[in-house]
Amino acid sequence: MKSPKDVLPVLQRVTIIVILFFFSANLYAQKEPIDTFIENTMARQRIVGLAVGVIKDGKVIKVKGYGVSNLELNIPVTTTTVFKLGSVSKHMIAVTVMKLIQEGKLKLDDPVTKFYPDAPSHWAKITIRHLLNHTSGLIRESPAFDAMATQPDSFIIRAAYKDSLVFPTGTKFQYCNLGYFMLADIIRQIDARDFATYMKKEIFEKNGLLATRTTSLTDIVNGRAGGYTRLGGDTIVNALNYVALRPSGAFLSTIEDMMKWELLIQQGKIVPQDKWQEMWQDLSKINPADTSSSAVYYGYGWYVTNYKNRKAVYHGGVLPGFRAMYYRFPEERSAIVVLTNSDPTNALVIAQGVADLLL
Repeated sequence: MKSPKDVLPVLQRVTIIVILFFFSANLYAQKEPIDTFIENTMARQRIVGLAVGVIKDGKVIKVKGYGVSNLELNIPVTTTTVFKLGSVSKHMIAVTVMKLIQEGKLKLDDPVTKFYPDAPSHWAKITIRHLLNHTSGLIRESPAFDAMATQPDSFIIRAAYKDSLVFPTGTKFQYCNLGYFMLADIIRQIDARDFATYMKKEIFEKNGLLATRTTSLTDIVNGRAGGYTRLGGDTIVNALNYVALRPSGAFLSTIEDMMKWELLIQQGKIVPQDKWQEMWQDLSKINPADTSSSAVYYGYGWYVTNYKNRKAVYHGGVLPGFRAMYYRFPEERSAIVVLTNSDPTNALVIAQGVADLLL
């Protein structure tokens, strides 16, 4: 039998091994810089839930959820949580238009009166290109648009007939949701299926985006995030849920699907690569007076600028309770997508902050 003096060195060695093990494990478990940045930003902005996806040099390097998807049920955000995309949806509508152009069913210079022959004469010079890049001169929203009502897109479009143009067609940029209602309705007219069905069958399902779809309040959507509005301090309430489909900000998706989507862009799927590139190369300047190197332009569903000497192609999304940002560096084959279920939230700051850590 060993004496206490013989046992003591053994215990000391075991203790040292245990300490070294936990010290090594702690070093290994230290948070990645992106995790630390996002968690600190969520605390500072009081964000309920967030999902981020990062692609660098054509490879997915991070897909992760943070925070809470549903406060009432205490469900965490995962990579399959479904968020509203808001106007991030616009480039998805734009590439669908490019697909129809590739198929010879539509032309960028087609006048909208081809699809709305009863339109007023002051619409005669408006083309598909003008709708895509917000240079049509149409008012931002149709006077008939009601976020809390279900209405046919054609009704909302024709209600704008009586309004004069805000500026002569093609002379300047002004963001216009009505134009994207029209593009969705034109897709419907060309295909003879409703917009939601066409997008589901021809764009999303055919390309493996099985969780991406048009917004619905009645369908069962597995993993759907609740949307939350911060009123100030610690007061958070359920956000208003728009009833309208709103093609200008129509889609629901997950961060996993958004990573798949980015790879489709990079690989020249849905349309050839030159058609994708045209979407961020045929540009209208947002502010003609801005002569800086970081001046912002708009293509087909994308903003384009320079961020720290890199070409950046991006679009945000805003709906009650949701903020999103899709931020791309096409020349580096890199992208950051941020989806949140909180407003107000500055998703652009988050995307750029992640970019600063990577590039």
